Amino acid sequence: MQIHVRVEGTKEEVSHVLQALPRAEMLQTTAVELTDETAPSATRSDSADSESGVVTTRFARRALTRLRLSRPMRKVLTALYEAHPGWLSLPTLHGIAEYEPAQFAGLMGAFGRRVANTEGYDSDLLFIESRWNENEETWEYHLPETVCEALALEQLV
Repeated sequence: MQIHVRVEGTKEEVSHVLQALPRAEMLQTTAVELTDETAPSATRSDSADSESGVVTTRFARRALTRLRLSRPMRKVLTALYEAHPGWLSLPTLHGIAEYEPAQFAGLMGAFGRRVANTEGYDSDLLFIESRWNENEETWEYHLPETVCEALALEQLV
């Protein structure tokens, strides 16, 4: 019996996955895709949009394109892009993704890991902005201009 494994991600992510796989003669890795081999080295200045507290367009492009976006995440980003400069409520985003709240939390958690594992990540900078709406008693979300630019440049919306 042979096991075929396809691993995609950065060098660090691939290394972590390969180390976690069982070491057996039956294991045959058929493809390894390193998505950051040709990416320029990133620094904090690549990530920070001056003093605004949001990521740069360059960092956003890197995060958005290093792995394929899922269809529900594409829907969410497109809706946020189209609403710009407005805000969308959490229940609205649940509906757009066609996910229950727990599923949506998982979707956003996965997207957060994508951003956090992108070269040049700075935890002090926002990729998606949020605020609490007192009247509606829910969270609202908004894309910074830099992320909108990245989505447009990469033709992801």
